[in-house]
Amino acid sequence: MAKILKDTEMLEIITKTVKENLIDDGGQYCNFLEELAGVVADHFGAEAGDAGIEDGEYYIAFHPTECLPDGGGVFKDYDKDVEW
Repeated sequence: MAKILKDTEMLEIITKTVKENLIDDGGQYCNFLEELAGVVADHFGAEAGDAGIEDGEYYIAFHPTECLPDGGGVFKDYDKDVEW
């Protein structure tokens, strides 16, 4: 029997994972972030790089593709030092 999750419930799992460190292995957490970044990139006009950690914070670099909307799309409000 399958469990049916709403979109908001999936978001809750992702949020808990990030905020409550549900994945405590750094390598596994980077894999988790890279998979999420791939979904974001595929749907919003970018290509995701590898996850990394600097000063205790994890990050992912996104690179624009030809599918990126004018003005930077969903990425426009982040890392404002870089304009696409």
